[in-house]
Amino acid sequence: MKALIIIVVWLLMGGNIFGQGIEFFSGTLDEAFERAKEEKKLVFVDFYADWCGPCKQLAQDVFTKPEVGIYYNEKFICVKVNAEEVSNKVYVKKYKVTSLPTLVYLQPDGKLVSSVSGTMSVEDFIMEGRIVAGEELSFEALYAKYKANSKDMKLLQQVLVRAPGFVSVLEKPVDKQKWVTRVEDLYKKYITTKPIEELINKDDFKIVRTFHKMDGKEDPFLEKMIAHLDEYIENVGKYAGAYLLEYNNKMTSRLARSGKKEYEKYVERVRGDMKAAYDLMPERNVSPYDRIKYMYDGEYLIYYKKDGEAYMELQEKYLKELGDQVNDTDYGNVVQNLYVGTSGKISTGLHQKAADMIVKALQYPNIALMNKLNMIVLLGDANRELEKYDEAKKCYNQAFMESMQLEQKMTQQAVQMTIKRKLAALDLQKK
Repeated sequence: MKALIIIVVWLLMGGNIFGQGIEFFSGTLDEAFERAKEEKKLVFVDFYADWCGPCKQLAQDVFTKPEVGIYYNEKFICVKVNAEEVSNKVYVKKYKVTSLPTLVYLQPDGKLVSSVSGTMSVEDFIMEGRIVAGEELSFEALYAKYKANSKDMKLLQQVLVRAPGFVSVLEKPVDKQKWVTRVEDLYKKYITTKPIEELINKDDFKIVRTFHKMDGKEDPFLEKMIAHLDEYIENVGKYAGAYLLEYNNKMTSRLARSGKKEYEKYVERVRGDMKAAYDLMPERNVSPYDRIKYMYDGEYLIYYKKDGEAYMELQEKYLKELGDQVNDTDYGNVVQNLYVGTSGKISTGLHQKAADMIVKALQYPNIALMNKLNMIVLLGDANRELEKYDEAKKCYNQAFMESMQLEQKMTQQAVQMTIKRKLAALDLQKK
């Protein structure tokens, strides 16, 4: 009974009987150095602040992972240091903490081993620990090893897998750009040297997703992937199908919007060599082929022909076929394309149809915040064009208030600036 009470109390205090995640030392940094000397470990320090969003992301999404805890708890004495507390300013200055989060690795005597700023993935965070502990080569050392044996594709693969984590923590723009250019050249060499049959695996697919650039034009390498689509789906999973689906959609959209009927050829791939990818789409009342055809026939009408009436007629037919499976995103996409494709130059009747669709969309529960904000602003735009100025103002004000929920300050400020401009323009229009 006594043991049970102790466990319950510990759990209430935030403990975990399974030891998942990092177990941070509860004493001071100086006390952590003493513990590290006793246990013959290095010291890991997370410099953070209560207001720091990326710090919270690390704490919630990285430090709590079991695999992180297993490694860091064995190799390091881990300490969290609030960079804004007066008592910690000496450490902030000593270890040159100029941005948050900053992750610092130290010898038990306080000597700096390594310091990186910003967030990391779980994989990169564990890799950084392994490098500090001497169990892995640093990225620069790995790159030097590859340069000494530039025909070793396995080494090149390792360089490409670790490159994003290395580049992301570089602080000087000139260094970052130098490495970005260098790694892009290495990637081009990798996919042109290694046979496509040897690239059909999860590690190489991750490399392709990271470095390959889709520009909406036909790509010889991605066409090779499509020729091995079934193998990719079998060995890599549905994500490979989704990636190639994105490639085909980008080509189709670019051609449709620019008025080139060649887009129809790429629509036909949905039931041709791309069928296995499109079959992975969630099932709905409308087949993948018909959904794609509605989408890009619509883009041809609205972006190239600027024919709002024909576009809306086609999309209403699509929504009707969806029946009870229609959702807020379906309505939102129709209205978004209507306004963007025509720059809002449509008839009063179409403005009213757009407003009606958005009202229907906003009745759905659990709408993603950015989607909701976008639709409320669009409803304001429609009401403004319908000369319902008071209703338009209510929409803009509602969107402004709801934007306060956005966690990223830069995104919040950008959204609010757009809304302020619309409110100012509305006041002028009313006058």
